[in-house]
Amino acid sequence: MSRNILIITQKVDEQDDLLGFFVDWIGEFAKHFDRVFVITLAEGKYDLPNNVSVYSLGKERNNSKIARFFNFYKYLFKLVPQSSSIFAHMSPVFVIASWPVTFIYRRKIILWYLHRSVTFRLKVAEKLCYKIVTASKESLKFTSDKIIETGHGININKFRTDRNWGNGQLKILSVGRISKIKNYETLIESARILKDKNIDFGLKIIGQPVMAPDFEYFEHLKLLKEKLNLNDSVQFVGFMPHNKIPDYYKESDVVVGLTPKGGIDKAILEGMASGCITITSNNACKKYFGEYSDKLIFEYNNPENLAEKIKNLTLLSIKEKEEVSNFLFFSVTNHHDLAGLISKISGIF
Repeated sequence: MSRNILIITQKVDEQDDLLGFFVDWIGEFAKHFDRVFVITLAEGKYDLPNNVSVYSLGKERNNSKIARFFNFYKYLFKLVPQSSSIFAHMSPVFVIASWPVTFIYRRKIILWYLHRSVTFRLKVAEKLCYKIVTASKESLKFTSDKIIETGHGININKFRTDRNWGNGQLKILSVGRISKIKNYETLIESARILKDKNIDFGLKIIGQPVMAPDFEYFEHLKLLKEKLNLNDSVQFVGFMPHNKIPDYYKESDVVVGLTPKGGIDKAILEGMASGCITITSNNACKKYFGEYSDKLIFEYNNPENLAEKIKNLTLLSIKEKEEVSNFLFFSVTNHHDLAGLISKISGIF
């Protein structure tokens, strides 16, 4: 049998702000397999190699859930027999739903998962799948002999840029869904502190609310920005297609992540790949920040400490900034390069 892989995912669309990166993953899988079949809930814009075939369940056409159900199993019975491997991206439901067909044809399923929540569906999927691969074990709040740590998959070439460190306005960036776990109020409060210290900066926050509580949280953030008189310093950029986001990293100096300890925020790694100096409250990044950890990790939920870290970066010489930037770039390249990730996953089957 040819070495073919079936991938099951939520969306294939390079312009999607949350899942656009996965188009690069599919393209990288195409280098390791003769054929790549992709079943996706919805499709949008993408440009993939000739050995990739995408089968949409039709969510982008607003078809019914019943139609998607029948399409899903139609494609499974067509594609599983032609595939030597099955890769389910992010959703335990994909493992559970496809398992009866994969069991019939004796195919192994690997699940990619890195969410903090441990659901009943995840526990069932863990029993049914062959392996669970994740960016870092800190990403998961449960243990299993099936878990394999592989690193994230960052397309280094997409983010890499030649930097020219100067002493002009400090450009700060934070990227991620507008959600309470992102803790953006700490960043906004730190911006007020920086302004009081006469630090010349501009802050852009890229992302949009998705779930109902996110919209309420977003209103809270906008009121906080206005209350602290930061309308001229802080900008909510809103939705940005994933294929446009690298330009924002490339024009920024500092990328800030504000999540608690746990899985590594992909935006931090993208910032590192673009040569930005990255600051986070997530202690899990220590192993990637090395000797610069004390400079780059601040106390969670502490705007004063974050402002101090950012202020200290402005005091670095151009040579020191280049050294930190280069260290972070090579760190993310060594641990989280997309080519390395897909090579590891492909070797597990």
